[in-house]
Amino acid sequence: MVTRGVVIIGVLLTLVLPIFPQGISPTIALFLALAGLGGLLGLMSRAARRELMVLSPWLGALLLAVLVGSLRQGEARQALEDSLPYLLFMIGIVAGRGASRPRSVLQVTLVVCVLDSLVSLYKMPGFGPGMRSTYTYFKITAGLPLVGLYLSSLLRHTDPQGRRPALLARPLHLAVVGVLLVSIFASVSRGMILGYVLGAVVTAYLRRPSQMLLVSLVVCLGLLAWSSVFVEMGEKYLRLGSEGTIRGRFEEIESAWETFLRYPLLGAGLGATFLVEGFHKAFVHNMAAYHLWKFGLLGSGLLALPLVVIGRQLRRASRVERAIAIGGAVSVVADPVTCAAYKTYYLVWIYGVVAGASLSWLAAWRQQGRAAPAPPEPPGDPAVLVP
Repeated sequence: MVTRGVVIIGVLLTLVLPIFPQGISPTIALFLALAGLGGLLGLMSRAARRELMVLSPWLGALLLAVLVGSLRQGEARQALEDSLPYLLFMIGIVAGRGASRPRSVLQVTLVVCVLDSLVSLYKMPGFGPGMRSTYTYFKITAGLPLVGLYLSSLLRHTDPQGRRPALLARPLHLAVVGVLLVSIFASVSRGMILGYVLGAVVTAYLRRPSQMLLVSLVVCLGLLAWSSVFVEMGEKYLRLGSEGTIRGRFEEIESAWETFLRYPLLGAGLGATFLVEGFHKAFVHNMAAYHLWKFGLLGSGLLALPLVVIGRQLRRASRVERAIAIGGAVSVVADPVTCAAYKTYYLVWIYGVVAGASLSWLAAWRQQGRAAPAPPEPPGDPAVLVP
């Protein structure tokens, strides 16, 4: 119970945390203290200790990358900053796995995602052409709306009262999903939009493969038929014609790739930086390129292996639950393909908390069984479109 309280306070505290901290402020220090305390308390759970053992290769990958970075003249302070997101994720998953009543943790996290989205929309001066919520509330780029969509879908499909998961039958969740979707598209974040689309497609395919293939065929034909219209929309809405931003990010990826080709096995190590457009950068707006650059093939493999092992726990889940979990994971992983959200300290901790609490809740859900089986969803259920 204490673990759950500490985790919930930490999740609520993220609402006031800065996305780009300038030093350690009192609120950041309090957040880090709560995160650490939640992790320590979570270790009282056997399931949490098991997850920590599964993630133990991460410690080896981090130590190896720090050693490599020091040998290649990396900055010690930057190496510590590079290590922090991975440690926070590990602490988060232990805390989430060890918290009692994990469903309440997921519910509070959903509330935080909705509040974050509402703040982004409230601060927008208008919804006209060229307006983006990121201009007035940059925290929205962290990607919490994607986490909220996953949580809404999971909570609806694992309802202890046996209520139907369809959005039309759950007005509150319908409003929540509406706010989250509006905030995603109002941000004009290519990463979040890409994450939402891929997550929705993967979820729908895993649930109903034949129907999803038919829908995909119709969508592809529509894109071909009205390609000029969609190209114009992409240039005006998704900023596909903004060559400055795209060029800078391609230069980052090229620099990271060149370093990886020089050190393919071990990478450049943590603490490494490169010069792009006159600035020394320690990150890349692409998570895959970042890991190949700093960890190389060996370190990246050590980081990926535990996630595969954790994902295999979903084998005992139902088809719908497995589809929701995998689709949600795809959406949050696809987002950092075009941004550096994987470096956001409080976001990776929330990822860990949600992953740990989800595993605990699904295990408890399987044990208690459904009180009353939900009726089959109609073919046109809008819930299919939400990962």
